[in-house]
Amino acid sequence: MKVVVLGGAGDMGSEAVKELVKFPEVERITIADLNTAAAEKLVSSLGQEKVRVQKVDATCHQDLVNVLKGHTVAAGALGPFYRFEKPIVEAALAAGVDYVSICDDHDAASAVIQMDRTARDKGRKALTGMGWTPGLSNILARKGYHALERPESIRIY
Repeated sequence: MKVVVLGGAGDMGSEAVKELVKFPEVERITIADLNTAAAEKLVSSLGQEKVRVQKVDATCHQDLVNVLKGHTVAAGALGPFYRFEKPIVEAALAAGVDYVSICDDHDAASAVIQMDRTARDKGRKALTGMGWTPGLSNILARKGYHALERPESIRIY
Protein backbone atom coordinates (compact mmCIF):
# COMPACT_ATOMS: atom_id res chain seq x y z
CA MET A 1 0.00 0.00 0.00
CA LYS A 2 1.23 3.49 -0.87
CA VAL A 3 -0.12 6.29 1.34
CA VAL A 4 0.19 10.03 0.84
CA VAL A 5 -0.48 12.15 3.94
CA LEU A 6 -1.59 15.65 2.99
CA GLY A 7 -0.49 18.00 5.73
CA GLY A 8 1.80 15.23 6.95
CA ALA A 9 4.24 17.64 8.58
CA GLY A 10 1.56 19.21 10.80
CA ASP A 11 0.49 18.24 14.30
CA MET A 12 -2.10 15.62 13.35
CA GLY A 13 -0.59 14.53 10.05
CA SER A 14 2.81 13.85 11.58
CA GLU A 15 1.20 11.58 14.18
CA ALA A 16 -0.53 9.69 11.38
CA VAL A 17 2.83 9.25 9.62
CA LYS A 18 4.41 7.96 12.86
CA GLU A 19 1.67 5.33 13.09
CA LEU A 20 1.75 4.37 9.42
CA VAL A 21 5.46 3.49 9.50
CA LYS A 22 4.63 0.68 11.94
CA PHE A 23 2.60 -1.24 9.35
CA PRO A 24 4.64 -3.56 7.10
CA GLU A 25 1.90 -3.54 4.45
CA VAL A 26 2.48 0.20 3.99
CA GLU A 27 5.39 0.13 1.57
CA ARG A 28 5.62 3.86 0.93
CA ILE A 29 4.52 6.98 2.78
CA THR A 30 4.65 10.37 1.11
CA ILE A 31 4.48 13.41 3.35
CA ALA A 32 2.83 16.00 1.10
CA ASP A 33 3.18 19.42 2.64
CA LEU A 34 4.10 23.00 1.78
CA ASN A 35 6.44 23.01 4.79
CA THR A 36 9.11 20.68 3.43
CA ALA A 37 11.60 21.64 6.16
CA ALA A 38 9.28 20.26 8.86
CA ALA A 39 8.55 17.21 6.69
CA GLU A 40 12.28 16.50 6.19
CA LYS A 41 12.83 16.84 9.94
CA LEU A 42 10.10 14.26 10.54
CA VAL A 43 11.62 11.88 7.99
CA SER A 44 15.02 12.20 9.70
CA SER A 45 13.52 11.47 13.11
CA LEU A 46 11.81 8.33 11.81
CA GLY A 47 14.83 6.87 10.05
CA GLN A 48 12.57 5.03 7.62
CA GLU A 49 13.51 4.64 3.97
CA LYS A 50 9.89 4.15 2.98
CA VAL A 51 9.02 7.73 3.96
CA ARG A 52 9.59 10.55 1.51
CA VAL A 53 8.66 14.21 1.16
CA GLN A 54 6.88 15.93 -1.67
CA LYS A 55 6.03 19.61 -1.72
CA VAL A 56 2.42 20.34 -2.59
CA ASP A 57 0.48 23.52 -3.21
CA ALA A 58 -3.03 22.60 -2.11
CA THR A 59 -4.46 25.65 -3.85
CA CYS A 60 -3.48 24.16 -7.23
CA HIS A 61 -5.72 21.32 -8.47
CA GLN A 62 -3.15 19.93 -10.90
CA ASP A 63 -0.39 19.99 -8.27
CA LEU A 64 -2.64 17.97 -5.95
CA VAL A 65 -3.51 15.47 -8.70
CA ASN A 66 0.17 15.02 -9.57
CA VAL A 67 1.13 14.40 -5.93
CA LEU A 68 -1.74 11.95 -5.37
CA LYS A 69 -1.22 9.85 -8.51
CA GLY A 70 0.42 6.50 -7.91
CA HIS A 71 -0.78 6.18 -4.31
CA THR A 72 -3.34 3.72 -3.00
CA VAL A 73 -4.90 6.12 -0.52
CA ALA A 74 -4.63 9.76 0.46
CA ALA A 75 -4.96 10.70 4.13
CA GLY A 76 -6.16 14.25 4.67
CA ALA A 77 -4.84 16.26 7.61
CA LEU A 78 -4.59 19.55 5.75
CA GLY A 79 -6.65 22.44 6.98
CA PRO A 80 -8.43 24.63 7.14
CA PHE A 81 -10.90 22.04 5.98
CA TYR A 82 -13.50 24.58 4.86
CA ARG A 83 -10.97 25.70 2.27
CA PHE A 84 -9.23 22.47 1.24
CA GLU A 85 -11.41 19.40 1.92
CA LYS A 86 -13.63 19.44 -1.17
CA PRO A 87 -10.85 20.43 -3.64
CA ILE A 88 -8.62 17.68 -2.23
CA VAL A 89 -11.36 15.07 -2.68
CA GLU A 90 -11.91 16.30 -6.24
CA ALA A 91 -8.18 15.89 -6.88
CA ALA A 92 -8.15 12.42 -5.27
CA LEU A 93 -11.00 11.29 -7.51
CA ALA A 94 -9.24 12.75 -10.57
CA ALA A 95 -6.06 10.89 -9.56
CA GLY A 96 -7.92 7.61 -8.97
CA VAL A 97 -7.04 7.47 -5.27
CA ASP A 98 -9.19 6.61 -2.24
CA TYR A 99 -9.40 9.33 0.41
CA VAL A 100 -9.83 9.46 4.19
CA SER A 101 -9.56 12.56 6.34
CA ILE A 102 -9.82 13.92 9.84
CA CYS A 103 -12.01 16.82 8.68
CA ASP A 104 -13.84 18.33 11.64
CA ASP A 105 -15.75 21.00 9.72
CA HIS A 106 -19.45 20.23 9.28
CA ASP A 107 -19.95 22.13 6.03
CA ALA A 108 -16.79 20.74 4.44
CA ALA A 109 -17.72 17.19 5.46
CA SER A 110 -21.25 17.67 4.09
CA ALA A 111 -19.80 18.81 0.75
CA VAL A 112 -17.73 15.61 0.56
CA ILE A 113 -20.70 13.44 1.50
CA GLN A 114 -22.57 15.01 -1.44
CA MET A 115 -19.77 13.67 -3.67
CA ASP A 116 -20.38 10.06 -2.62
CA ARG A 117 -22.16 9.02 -5.84
CA THR A 118 -19.36 10.50 -7.95
CA ALA A 119 -16.77 8.61 -5.90
CA ARG A 120 -18.71 5.35 -6.16
CA ASP A 121 -19.16 5.78 -9.91
CA LYS A 122 -15.37 6.07 -10.20
CA GLY A 123 -14.85 3.00 -8.00
CA ARG A 124 -13.32 5.12 -5.23
CA LYS A 125 -14.02 5.79 -1.58
CA ALA A 126 -14.01 9.22 0.04
CA LEU A 127 -14.31 9.13 3.83
CA THR A 128 -14.44 12.39 5.73
CA GLY A 129 -14.83 13.23 9.40
CA MET A 130 -12.68 10.34 10.62
CA GLY A 131 -11.00 12.44 13.29
CA TRP A 132 -11.91 12.46 16.95
CA THR A 133 -15.00 14.65 16.63
CA PRO A 134 -16.87 13.86 14.54
CA GLY A 135 -15.67 10.45 13.65
CA LEU A 136 -14.48 8.31 16.51
CA SER A 137 -17.06 9.87 18.83
CA ASN A 138 -19.81 8.85 16.40
CA ILE A 139 -18.51 5.30 16.18
CA LEU A 140 -18.37 5.06 19.97
CA ALA A 141 -21.87 6.53 20.25
CA ARG A 142 -23.20 3.84 17.92
CA LYS A 143 -21.43 1.14 19.91
CA GLY A 144 -22.96 2.54 23.10
CA TYR A 145 -26.40 2.68 21.48
CA HIS A 146 -26.26 -1.01 20.61
CA ALA A 147 -24.98 -1.90 24.08
CA LEU A 148 -27.99 -0.31 25.78
CA GLU A 149 -31.28 -2.12 26.24
CA ARG A 150 -33.61 0.71 25.20
CA PRO A 151 -31.72 3.89 24.34
CA GLU A 152 -33.82 7.02 23.96
CA SER A 153 -31.22 9.35 22.50
CA ILE A 154 -27.54 10.07 22.13
CA ARG A 155 -26.16 13.58 22.45
CA ILE A 156 -22.66 14.52 21.38
CA TYR A 157 -21.43 17.92 22.52
